Order: sequence, then structure tokens, then C-alpha cells
Amino acid sequence: MTIPYYSEFYYQTLDVVEQCGFTEINWLDLGCGTGSLEEYVFQRYPNAGFVLADPSEKMLEQARIKLRNKPAEYICCTSDSISFSERFEVITAIQSHHYMSRDERKKATECVYRALKSNGIYICFENIVPEDNEVKEFELHRWGRYQQRQGKTEDEANAHIARCGKNYFPITMSEHILLLKETGFCKVNVFWLSHMQMGIYGIK
Repeated sequence: MTIPYYSEFYYQTLDVVEQCGFTEINWLDLGCGTGSLEEYVFQRYPNAGFVLADPSEKMLEQARIKLRNKPAEYICCTSDSISFSERFEVITAIQSHHYMSRDERKKATECVYRALKSNGIYICFENIVPEDNEVKEFELHRWGRYQQRQGKTEDEANAHIARCGKNYFPITMSEHILLLKETGFCKVNVFWLSHMQMGIYGIK
């Protein structure tokens, strides 16, 4: 396992959505992967209307198989290219935007805001980096030790943490908060934090 408590992300996401009290849910999942979140959500909301978006057609095909006979639409695209307008109560992006440049991330957040209905919620889980470089190195190596405890070799763990800032581009918690506020979200809150991952929501 690479990311600590990853399965908890789904539980926390659903808990936040349940708190919103929506009577119906149209849900867009960006970077949906193989549809694991949807499989979990459908247990609680069997009539949720899902749109699953991912830049990988291979991932979408696996999601179609996993969610066969479920009410879902599939779109092969990146988050910064969606063109919906005021359609969704819920939009999620779980571990899917840290590969983007800052400009791409900004555009993706603007697209999300436009796609949400009034009072809709955007829930995002992402890798983050501390603002202090020494703390960053400390936390990266702590993350590497976690991976070794989960079965990776020291070389494998070191290779993974070396990708930070080279193959994926996490931003700080403060930058996440500012991005959502500048986009227009009226209520922004960090509701989950562990190792170098965070969960944040913004309400339109």
C-alpha cells in the first residue's frame, strides 16, 4: 500500500456528503479510476446519478465492468476540460489532480465550480507538501518508512518519494484553501489530514 489510510478517503467523503442532506444526488467523479468510490457510494445511494470521468479509457472500461447495471455515464477526459454547467450536487476528485501544473489545476477548479449547482459541494483528496523544505524532507522519509512497513523494499520506497516534484506536483495546504476561495467557493474546510495527504471541501 502506497498511501496511508486510502480506504478511509471513501468513508470520509461519504460522511461529508451525508451531512449535506441532499434529497437527490447527481455526482461527478473526476479521475474516477476503476470506479471503487462509486461501488462504495452505491451501497448508500443506489439511485445516485453518476458521471465518471477519467483520462484513461482503460480505467473507464474497468469501471464499466465493476459497475455494470448501475446508473452511470462515462467520459474520457481530463478535469480541466469538462464543460458542464450547474448540473451536480457533488463533485469529487480523489488523488487525481496532483499530476497537473498550477495553471491546469486552476482551470480544473474553475470547471468544477461551474459544473456545481448552488450549494453543491466539491470534495478533493490530494497529496500535499509542507511549506518548510526541511519538514517536507522529514515527512517524505516518514512516508517512505510507512511504505516499507507495507512490504515495499527500501529502494522501491525511495524511488516513490523521489517522484515528488518531478513526476507529480503537490501544493501546500494553504495553496489548496486559497485556490478554492479565489475560485468562488463560499465555505472551505480541511476535514482530513494524515501524512502528506489532505481532504478538503468547498461549498458553492
